[in-house]
Parts: sequence; structure tokens; C-alpha cells
Amino acid sequence: MALLALNGQKYLALSWRDVESLVDRLYNAIVRGYEPNVIIGVLRGGIVVANLLSDLFGMQEVYAIGCRSYRDMERSEVRIYHDLVRGELRGKNVLLVDDVSDSGNTLTTAIEHVITPRSPSTVKTATLHIKPWTSYIPDFYVETTDAWIIYPWERMETVRILGRRFMRSMASEDVVRELSKLTRVSEEVIKRVLEESSGG
Repeated sequence: MALLALNGQKYLALSWRDVESLVDRLYNAIVRGYEPNVIIGVLRGGIVVANLLSDLFGMQEVYAIGCRSYRDMERSEVRIYHDLVRGELRGKNVLLVDDVSDSGNTLTTAIEHVITPRSPSTVKTATLHIKPWTSYIPDFYVETTDAWIIYPWERMETVRILGRRFMRSMASEDVVRELSKLTRVSEEVIKRVLEESSGG
């Protein structure tokens, strides 16, 4: 786990081993206070965490909800682009999982518009991280951070977003070097991605 600072912004770069450790800690917190029999992950990152948790719980089925609350770096209204395939949750103890509660809007929307209308017995939420400014505090979480989190499942997304931002104030070779440090993506691949995204 690496906490780096660049251009006045903090970045928390996580490896898969870091994520496994965080998920183990999250599982230990959940298992002490809740017994889910349905696990639902929020696409994209939440489904990764949900799958890892399902393995620890010994549960074979994981369901997905797709909610999107970001467009580049600006928050937009949350919309559900992939509804839950399971029609009813009556009598079920649901664990809704995401990677981070940033604004809190994604988890709130998923609960209000997807989970609650399906009448579960209970609903608990779990994330690896929360941001200090979130409007929704999950029932279970591991760490609070105000850093930009770089999960291993969004390294190229990070390159594309930060590449555009860094190019405004840094030389291109510095951008490539810093992005490689942040994401563990090779400089060669980063150069290619930045050229493609700039149309060059």
C-alpha cells in the first residue's frame, strides 16, 4: 500500500495483496455482527470485493447492481444501468458491497431503488473505504481516507483520467513516469494510452 503525494493531491495506490488484506479485515468485522445469506456487489469495484467476501463466507452466488455516479472527475446524478436480476429478497439478510463510499449517493440509491423494494428482512452495507465527506456511512468498513484511491481493477481508468489532468501542468515524460509509479503500469503502455486518448 503506497500513499503518494503529487501536485497537492494524495494518492493511495493498492495492490491485489493490499485488497486481500482489507477484505480479510472487512470479513472479520462483518462476521462478528451479521449473517448475510445474499451478497450483492455494486459494479464495478464492489463486485470484486463481493466476490472475495463470498469466498470467505463460503457462498456460491453473488449478485450485481450497476450504478454510475461519476463522469470523469465530476459527480453526476446516480443512475442504475444494471438492475438486480433477482426479483425478490423477502426473508433474506442482504449484504450490499461496494469498494468505497465517496459521496454516499451510490449506496443510498441502490438501497432505496433496488434493494428495499424487494422486501429483504435486513440490509447491511460494507465497503473497504469511506471518504470523510461521505453522506452514507456503511455498517461495515475498514479505513477512512481523503486520498484518491487507485484500486488494482481501475489502473487504466486512472491513467486516462489523471493523464489528461497532469498534462495541463507537467511535461509529458514526467506525466508518464508519475503515472507509472502510481498505477504500476509500464511506461510504454501509458505512453500508448495517452497518445490514443489525445488522438495523437
